[in-house]
Amino acid sequence: MKPVRILVADDHELVRQGIRAIFQSEPQWTVCGEATNGRQAVTLTVELKPDLVVLDVALPEMNGIEATRQIRRTSAVPVLIVTMHDTDQIVQEVMDAGANGLVLKAEAGRTLADAVRAILLRGEFISERVERLTGPGSVDGRTGLPKPQLLTSREREVLQLLAEGQANKEVATALGISTKTAETHRARIMAKLNVHSMSELVRYAIRNSIIQP
Repeated sequence: MKPVRILVADDHELVRQGIRAIFQSEPQWTVCGEATNGRQAVTLTVELKPDLVVLDVALPEMNGIEATRQIRRTSAVPVLIVTMHDTDQIVQEVMDAGANGLVLKAEAGRTLADAVRAILLRGEFISERVERLTGPGSVDGRTGLPKPQLLTSREREVLQLLAEGQANKEVATALGISTKTAETHRARIMAKLNVHSMSELVRYAIRNSIIQP
C-alpha cells in the first residue's frame, strides 16, 4: 500500500490529537503536518504537498471554507472538511468551495477513517447526514442575506480578520498590504454587504459561519 501523507488543520490541540490518533492507527497513514489556522494550512499544503488535507471549518485568520478555495487555486490535493455544524448553508458552501467531502465532528470517531479511504479511492465522501442536507430543496434561501461569494477572495480574508476584532492596521500587517488598502477593502465589503457598522459586520460573519460566536 502506498504511504498516505495527511495534513491536519484545527486550532484545538485536543482535536488534532484525536485526529492524529485515528490516522496513526491506520497502516501507511501518517500526519505530515499540522496547522492551527487556515492561512497556515494553505502555506503548508504548498510546502508539504500532502496526499490529503483535513480542515476544520472554524479556523482563525482564514476559515476552512476560504482555505479550501485557496488550496483549490494552486493544488489538486483532496480536501476533507470536518465541522461541528451541519446546517444546509455550511454544507452548500463547503461543496461550492471545492471540498471532496465533509464529516461532522459528532461522527468523526466512526466515519473519519472511512471518509479518507473513500476520498483516496473514489475522490469524494458524502455522509448520509450530509447527503440528506444536500438533497432537493435543502438550501435555505429564506434569510435574504448577501452571500459571501459576492466578495473577492481578498475581501473574504479581510472580512474574517475584521470580524475577529483586528483593526485596519493589524489586518494590513497580517495580509502584507498597506493600511490604506485595508481601509479600502473594509469600505467595499460594507458597501457590498449593505452593512453600516462593525457590529453588523460581525453579526453577518457569524450568520454566514465565517467566524464562530
